[in-house]
Amino acid sequence: MGRLEGLFSVQEDTGRIHEVALVTLLRVRRSARPWGEEGMILVEQREDENSMHVIRIGDIEGIAHLIPLETGKIWLVNNRIDFSTWNELYA
Repeated sequence: MGRLEGLFSVQEDTGRIHEVALVTLLRVRRSARPWGEEGMILVEQREDENSMHVIRIGDIEGIAHLIPLETGKIWLVNNRIDFSTWNELYA
């Protein structure tokens, strides 16, 4: 699982275009099974130099919303967010 940092199109001299994403890999904290009142997975920032990767956009399997618990360090993963929840958190 990773946090999206940016999307890029890179063009080679030959004209071939690569669509890539820069992601920061996150580590599951506690268990990969949903837990707690929220029924979500807790993830945290990795503290190693290999945490940032460039991947093909086509390799991204799905989206998830990261709800920050500690800014830039710990998040709850919600892959079922709806507009009502979004508005409650951010409106």
